[in-house]
Amino acid sequence: MAPRIVVAVEDTEIGAAPGRRGRPRDPGVEDKVYDAAIRLYAQTGWAGFTFEAVARESGIGKPSLYRRWGSRGELLAQTFQARWFDVERIDTGNLRDDLLALAHTTLDHLLSSHGRVVLRMLLDTPDHPEVAASTASYREGVTAAARGIVRAGIRRGELPPGTSPTLVLDMVVGAVTNRVHSTPPDLLDRVVAGSEEFVGALVDAVLRGLSTPGAGK
Repeated sequence: MAPRIVVAVEDTEIGAAPGRRGRPRDPGVEDKVYDAAIRLYAQTGWAGFTFEAVARESGIGKPSLYRRWGSRGELLAQTFQARWFDVERIDTGNLRDDLLALAHTTLDHLLSSHGRVVLRMLLDTPDHPEVAASTASYREGVTAAARGIVRAGIRRGELPPGTSPTLVLDMVVGAVTNRVHSTPPDLLDRVVAGSEEFVGALVDAVLRGLSTPGAGK
């Protein structure tokens, strides 16, 4: 009796030609890849962000990666969209709560296991045109959404007319970022423990300062 030959077939794309057999496409592949990709980019930056490395980290074969993403720049851009800031969802109806949510989101992401991705992107963008090009839309979208939070507060009369959205974001996001990056690693637990008090005090201080006549210009 001839030996039985078993051929492993990579996950087949939906809509493949009739008659082709194989495992149906795994809907969890993207999640596995994004989780692995953001960990890898946080660890290595662009220099180590290759399809081979992502495949190894995620356990997903390179053919599956190439079918879904045309380049590693495209994969990086979609990874940021899927796993990093989602500022557009912040809309509580009042400025203080929006800024609290923004500050907490920033703090939580920077303190996460992949918090270094923002530093990697800042370092890679000037030196690698593909990183700059592939992440431009994401970076611009996050900035526009964050400025929109401040502009909505101005429209509601919560901030003086003419207040600079950039200044407000520099004070809130900048202060959170500085708190994380300037704290020794062995003391970061204290930052986590005191996050509610810190974020509340920060946002209130910013809003008090901006309510002063002539402030925020």
